[in-house]
Amino acid sequence: VESIVKIVCDQYKLPLERLIGKSRQRQIVIARQTAMYFIKQYTQRSLKQIGEFFGGKDHATVLYSCNMAKYLIDSDPAFRERAENIEKKIQKSQRIK
Repeated sequence: VESIVKIVCDQYKLPLERLIGKSRQRQIVIARQTAMYFIKQYTQRSLKQIGEFFGGKDHATVLYSCNMAKYLIDSDPAFRERAENIEKKIQKSQRIK
């Protein structure tokens, strides 16, 4: 989880504190949704566990975030390109371990 969050923070140029905080700024929300989506894809963490990592969000918020990230991947070419870059870095970091 930590490595995925670090990759997302690097990609969006955000400190970890902003990503897991309560900010509702659009850029931060999108980065947070992206991180939740990839954590769900690449780990065995439950929605509840993911929510706890992000400051106590409930499972419904995590599910909404994952669905929103998937929607943006499917509908927004710029977001898709950024998500593909993040995914490549995640896959590369997993091969190293």
